Amino acid sequence: MTQNTGFSLTTPTILETGIRVSKSLCSNVFPYIAMWAMLLVVRQHNQYARQKINTIACPGLGTGIGRVPYTEAARQMALAYDHFLYPPKHLNCIVAAERQLQIWEGGYFR
Repeated sequence: MTQNTGFSLTTPTILETGIRVSKSLCSNVFPYIAMWAMLLVVRQHNQYARQKINTIACPGLGTGIGRVPYTEAARQMALAYDHFLYPPKHLNCIVAAERQLQIWEGGYFR
């Protein structure tokens, strides 16, 4: 969700709320999904808003209560960013399976 803070010198702010329940996310893809969702919100906001979001700063998603290791959260967040910037030219079951393996197991990305 974007939030207008009411201050004239500030830019719109994205609030990534994180997890709502206190549980470990160590075997989860939460950082990827949360990062992807945030990027979609920024894109949607920038399509219609007069004041665009040009900079995003976010913490290691899932690394607090979720206990996702920093390196894993960073890998998943970077992968979501890469997938967002470079969407596939075509999508079939092979491309989808390769992306899913990248998210689950790591591996090569741009």
